[in-house]
Formats: sequence, C-alpha cells, structure tokens
Amino acid sequence: MHVIFTEPDAQTFYCNWSVVAEDAVASFRHGFGLAPNDVRLRTVRDELLEASPAFAQLWTRHDARRKSLQQKSFRHPMVGIMTLTMQTFDVRSSPGQELVVYHADAGSPSAEALSLLCSWAATE
Repeated sequence: MHVIFTEPDAQTFYCNWSVVAEDAVASFRHGFGLAPNDVRLRTVRDELLEASPAFAQLWTRHDARRKSLQQKSFRHPMVGIMTLTMQTFDVRSSPGQELVVYHADAGSPSAEALSLLCSWAATE
C-alpha cells in the first residue's frame, strides 16, 4: 500500500496507476472491515490518510472488495512494459492472509521480459 501511494515512481511504474490505486484501497478497506480494531491496519490507514491525498480521496468512497483475477501492466525501467495476470488465493491455515501470484502468458513478450529479470536477479 505504501509503495502505491508514497513512492514517487509508482505512478509511472504502474501503467494504469489509478485502477491499481482504486483496487488497492478497496481491498484494504475489505480487510479493514473484517478486523476494524487491528492496530496494524489502523496504523497503515492513518499513515496513508496523512501522507497521501489520493489515498484519502479513495478511502472516502467506502469501496470494499476482495482482490480478483486481473491483468496488471508494469513499466519496468530495464525491460519495458510487462503485462502480468494476477491471481489471489486464500491461505486456509492462516485466515486473513492471501497468496498473490503473478504470471505472464507463455511465449509472450512479457514472459520474455520476466525471464530476463529472473536471470539478472539470479546473477546478482
């Protein structure tokens, strides 16, 4: 959450930043609604309300929803634009936690870019 709303490069990294921001706040609000007295969630909310007018505006909408299967496009400084499919899974043994998985379509330019990033990371 903090990265989306407080990192200066976030709006260029996420190709469709406004949609990413809306979805992030709606998902955060959904989780917040399930545990409104959670100190960590309240701290994150309060920090973002103070640090980000964009977060504050989206928070007032009261949109709440879980993450869903969707595509996100990223503008990576080394490999350019990558479009990845994001899918979430509930972690049954740890209620309230989700596993978020991103993948690229096989053989796509995004898969090639992701593979290149992985090979760079492996050599570092």
